Amino acid sequence: MAPGGTRCWAAFSGDTPPALLCLNAEIEIANPDGARCVPLSDFYTGLGDSYRTLRPNELVTRVFLPASSAGYRGVYRKLRVRGSIDYPLAGVAVVMKRSNGHVADARIGITAVNPAPLLVKGASELLVGKAVDEALAEAAGDLAARISKPLTTSALTPEYRREMIRVFTKRAVLEAAQVNRN
Repeated sequence: MAPGGTRCWAAFSGDTPPALLCLNAEIEIANPDGARCVPLSDFYTGLGDSYRTLRPNELVTRVFLPASSAGYRGVYRKLRVRGSIDYPLAGVAVVMKRSNGHVADARIGITAVNPAPLLVKGASELLVGKAVDEALAEAAGDLAARISKPLTTSALTPEYRREMIRVFTKRAVLEAAQVNRN
């Protein structure tokens, strides 16, 4: 429990979910009676209550990407103490579609700095319809950093991890815009 809290607050550390969230993925959950699909965004609540989504006799069997995810290009950036550690201490996924030199759609997902992977609210509105430059990428980084709530749970300080979300988001937005020019 967090001091003074009533719920467990632990950092979620996974690389794939923020990218899948950016692409509006769904997961198939199977049990002895059949299977059902759940939006990935509904699966990761960050409240330590995923048992409400995944019951004891169930497991995740497949990931589905909607046809609407075609045409996006993405970038993922990850902070870790050293290359031999596979889990992120901060991670950023950026997906983008471009049209006529401007952003047609974009999404940003973060991981390892909150109790669940999250989509950065307002990222699409910030980026869509614009040509990506340093200032716009910096604004996207600021937006992502504002929703980052890293805990003191690793070798790096929460402030450093939040700053790296800002830096990685800026870099990933710039790179995604460049990748989409090809």
